[in-house]
Amino acid sequence: MTGDGGPQSDPVAEYLDELYRKLRVRPREGRQVLAEAEDHLQAAVADGLAAGLSEYEAKQAAISSFGSVGAVVHAHDQRLRGLPGAAVLADLAVSAWRLVSVGLLAVGASGVVAAIMNAALGREFVGGAPTIVGATAADCRHWLANWPAAHSCAQASMLEASADAVSLRLAAGMLGVIMLVVYVIALRRAPRALPDGFVPTVAVTLFGAAAAGLTGLALVDPAASGLGGPGVYLSGAVAALFVAAGYLPALRRTLLRSARR
Repeated sequence: MTGDGGPQSDPVAEYLDELYRKLRVRPREGRQVLAEAEDHLQAAVADGLAAGLSEYEAKQAAISSFGSVGAVVHAHDQRLRGLPGAAVLADLAVSAWRLVSVGLLAVGASGVVAAIMNAALGREFVGGAPTIVGATAADCRHWLANWPAAHSCAQASMLEASADAVSLRLAAGMLGVIMLVVYVIALRRAPRALPDGFVPTVAVTLFGAAAAGLTGLALVDPAASGLGGPGVYLSGAVAALFVAAGYLPALRRTLLRSARR
């Protein structure tokens, strides 16, 4: 449609674009709000046309009756603030379940990394230097029974530690798979009360800090902990770093949406 000899803008389209930019909601909820607003506006435009207004006048009248973008956003924000505390707590519980599931999967993945390190760099890199500090006779009998080819109790202890770094972590990863399946089947579509960027922000922070901390432990003095060699920490750092990196795109999208508002 033209006016004054030139192309005329579409007030309804511009209104919906601005509304989407300023809504502080999840994308799915934002699309729902836009769909409802568009339906209302189109119905009002149809009424205006039936009353004899021009298309442009009908659109302007529809927007005026619907309310400014600021008023609509404010009303939506007020509705969100009125959510009961139970809804926020429920979303926190679902988010925690999801993050714990991912964390356990990361532990399982670190077990795979530890297995690769055992094969490529030697079991001592993961299991630590052979030692029997603090070991009892019963411990030695247990380790030697599990590793009959070991030449000493200390070597059997190291082999046991390198194996545990794989098997115990893989068991944790299997629990993570079960929890993630439960999340996908029963929890993924639960109502959301927290901001879109909550889970990505927490995930990048926690897993990024875990990667940095585990790397530091591997570089300082891994033997002092008695838990194994540098590989026992580096394998965890690698897995944590990949998880943090995996959440970065979602966090970036959230930050970009916030910057545009």
